[in-house]
This record gives sequence, C-alpha cells and structure tokens, in this order.
Amino acid sequence: MSEQLNGKKIAILATDGFEQVELTEPKKALEAAGATTEVIAPKSGE
Repeated sequence: MSEQLNGKKIAILATDGFEQVELTEPKKALEAAGATTEVIAPKSGE
C-alpha cells in the first residue's frame, strides 16, 4: 500500500462491545498507509 497518510494522526475509538478484529485490522491498514494511530477508550486497558 502506498504511504498516502504520512504525517496524519488518526484516533480510533473503542468502546464496550467491539470485536478485537474490528480494532486491529483497520489499525494495521492505517499504519501501513503511513498514519500514526492512537486508540481512545472510555476505560483504561481496552
């Protein structure tokens, strides 16, 4: 994948009831495209 998102910072909101794959796969794809990701959750450790 080309690095179309270089220099972009993307927040991923994870809350109750999400499946692990719903977080990990988009995170991998965004990072492969050059983005920096940060997971945001209402509770620590999620």
